Amino acid sequence: MKVRASVKRLCGFCKVVKRRGIVFIHCTAIPKHKQRQGFSTIAEAAASCVHLPPPPPASGSASAAAFAE
Repeated sequence: MKVRASVKRLCGFCKVVKRRGIVFIHCTAIPKHKQRQGFSTIAEAAASCVHLPPPPPASGSASAAAFAE
């Protein structure tokens, strides 16, 4: 399946289908004509990944007790 910004029918057998707000082209004659409009959601998810700092050490650990003395 090709992912494109602009999809169009490539032959007379191509059908335009819209599902969940995404435009698809499905061809019954030539499967190579299959297309989807949009962009890769995996790339978007990786770009918007939020990195959190590590949690502070627990107060009941042995290393915290050593620093307190």
